Amino acid sequence: MKRLPSCAALAVVGAWILQTGCGVIAPGGGVLEELERNEEIWASLEPSMYAYGVERLCFCGVEARGPVRVAVSGGQVVDRTYIESNAPVPSSFEDLFPSVEGLFDILRDAIVHDAHVIEVTYDVETGVPIDFWIDYAENIADEELGFRVTESVASLPQLGRAAAEADPGGQPPTGL
Repeated sequence: MKRLPSCAALAVVGAWILQTGCGVIAPGGGVLEELERNEEIWASLEPSMYAYGVERLCFCGVEARGPVRVAVSGGQVVDRTYIESNAPVPSSFEDLFPSVEGLFDILRDAIVHDAHVIEVTYDVETGVPIDFWIDYAENIADEELGFRVTESVASLPQLGRAAAEADPGGQPPTGL
């Protein structure tokens, strides 16, 4: 007669499969190394001008969620517009929609502050954190925060050249 595994053993194996299958990373479990590796990939691209769309996943109002197109030039955010309306993001909400480097900073902060759960997916080619969720404290409701890239990061040298041809001052385009 075959012996079936105990319920405790099945629970442990099931929990492990669920955790690894969903990409859940507990702080200290290599998440810092993964972050640093992907930051290096991003930095190696030397992006001087780019835009991407990002949506915040939070228990917050619509203006604080987006999605928002963020344009960066020379390491500084130069424009933030709501994707659906093309309206500018009010100054009181601007800091909620960071550059790609800012996404890395948010993840690093969660690691440093020993967040309960960090789930993150990186783009293999660019290193950009394209989807992440942070649960800062296990026993506190509604303090979770996440981000999802809704439009891929796009280098803007072509836009920069087109704008320079259209504008002799050569300023990068705004309202992307």
